[in-house]
Amino acid sequence: MTRPRSFAEAVELRAHTAPDGELIRLVGGSALGAGELLDRAIGLAGSLASVAAAGDVVATAVPSGPEAAALTTAISWLGAVELPLPNGLDPAVARTLASSTRCVTAVVAPERLSAEQHLAMLGAHPGRPVLTIGGRLAGIPHVDDLPARPTPAHRAELDAPAAVMVTSGTGGRPKGALLPNGAGLGQAERVRRAMDYDAHDVLLNVFAWQHINARHAAFLPAVLSGARLVVDTFSVSRFWGTVAREDVTAFNFMGAVCAMLLRQPAAPADRLHSVRQAYGGPAPAWLHGQVLGRFGVELRQAYACTELGDVATTGRDVRPGAAGRVVPEYDLRVVDEHGAPLKDGSTGTVQVRPTRPGLTFTEYVGDAGATRAAWSDGWFVTGDRGRLDDGWFHHEGRAADVIRRRGLTIDAERLEQVAMGHPDVEQAAAVGVPSELTDDDVLLVVVPRTGSQPDPADVRRHCAAHLPRHAVPRFVSVETSLPRTGSLKIVHRALRDRPLPPAAWDAEASATSQENP
Repeated sequence: MTRPRSFAEAVELRAHTAPDGELIRLVGGSALGAGELLDRAIGLAGSLASVAAAGDVVATAVPSGPEAAALTTAISWLGAVELPLPNGLDPAVARTLASSTRCVTAVVAPERLSAEQHLAMLGAHPGRPVLTIGGRLAGIPHVDDLPARPTPAHRAELDAPAAVMVTSGTGGRPKGALLPNGAGLGQAERVRRAMDYDAHDVLLNVFAWQHINARHAAFLPAVLSGARLVVDTFSVSRFWGTVAREDVTAFNFMGAVCAMLLRQPAAPADRLHSVRQAYGGPAPAWLHGQVLGRFGVELRQAYACTELGDVATTGRDVRPGAAGRVVPEYDLRVVDEHGAPLKDGSTGTVQVRPTRPGLTFTEYVGDAGATRAAWSDGWFVTGDRGRLDDGWFHHEGRAADVIRRRGLTIDAERLEQVAMGHPDVEQAAAVGVPSELTDDDVLLVVVPRTGSQPDPADVRRHCAAHLPRHAVPRFVSVETSLPRTGSLKIVHRALRDRPLPPAAWDAEASATSQENP
C-alpha cells in the first residue's frame, strides 16, 4: 500500500512508516502517535462491528481531538460511512439526515447528548440507537462496553462513500453532501502541496471536527506529510501563547480568526513564535498585509467548499487578495446570468468542473432535486461570485449575499470591514432586507467590543465617512453575537431570512422624528 484509498488507510500507512512519532495532540489533554491512534481505532472498530458494517451510516457528535480522529478512522476501517453532526444543528434537519441515510447508530460525547437530547433517537438499531464515547451517561451504553471482535480492515476504493458532511450547499439550507474517499484524500493532498508541509511542521487547528477544515485540511495533511497536529478551541487571549508553547509552524484560519487577532492590543507575543504561514480564507489584501506586518505570518489563501474541497490554492507564489491559482484537478469558469462564460477580469457566477472522477460529492442525500440543481452540463454551480485574472481566482462573496440598493451593488464585505473600524465594534455583518421601494435596504448587525456600547447613529456616521452613499446602512442592530458555522463563517442567510429585529435603529425613522419633533 503506497497510496491510501481511505481515511483509515492513510492513518495505517503513517502508523507503518512512523508508528512512534506524535501525530495529534489536544492542548491541555492527551496526545497520540500514529501507532497508538491506529490501535485505538482498530479497538473502536471491533466494538462498532456489533452494530455497523460496511456501507452503514454512523452519526457522530464529538469534539475535535485524538478520540475524534480515532473514531473517524474506526468507521473508515469498517468501510462504514460517517455522518458528523455540527453543534446545534436543527433537530428536524438532524432527523431528516438520519432517516435519509438510514443511520444505524449515533456515537456521541456526553456533553453533546446532554445538550441535544434528540441525538439519542437518530439511530435505527433496535438495541443501541446511541452510544457514548469519552465520558459516560447513566442508561446509555458506552462504545467501549460493546463486545469487541477482531475486525480486518475493509479495503475501500476511492469512489466508495466515506462521509455525509452537513453543508448549506448552493441552496442556503443545510443538506448532507455525500463525499467519497477520494474527496477527502484529494483535498488533503492539495493542501499539503500548497503549504509544503513536511515532518518538521506542527499544525494548529481550532475548528470543529464536523467540518472539512479540521479533518481534510488539517488532520489528513498532517498524516500525509509526516507533520503533527495540535488541536485547540479558539481563544484570542491565549492563541499566540499556545502556538509558542507547541512550536506551531502553521495554522488554519478563516478571515474572522485573523480579524479578531488583529483587534487585540499589540504585545511582544505577536512575534515570539515559529509560525511562518497559515492556510484558509478569505484574506483580502488589507488582511494579508496587516497579518504579515504585525505577526510575520503569510496568509496562503484557498478557495474551497464542502462539495469539492480545494479548487484554487496559494502556494509559494502569493498574490495578496487572490484566493489562489486554480488547481490541476479542476476547471473553473465565470459566467453571466445566462450561463455564458465571461472574459478574464469580469465578475460573475463561479462554476467548477472536475478533471477526473472521485474528487467531488456524489449527491445531497435524500434530496435529488437539490443534487440536480447543483450541476449544469457537468459544471458545479457554486453559488459564489468571483473573477479570474491571469489564472488567479478572486472570490467576491456568495451570490445570495449580494446586496442591491437602488440598482447598485453593495460590497457587504467592505461594509463589514469599515464597521469593524469603529472603536466600539468587535464584529459586524451586513445583509439586504426588504425595502418598501425596490431592491434592498441595508441592515448592519454589530457586536460590541468588551465594555463598549456602540451608538447606532455614530456607527452609521462612521460608515458614511468611508463608504459611498448607497452603501451606508439604513438599519443598525446591536446584538450579542453573530450566527457562525463551525469554521467561524458568518451565516448571513440566518440574518437575512429572519424578521427585521424590532430594536434595530432606523436612520430614516430617526431623521423623520428629528424633522417632526
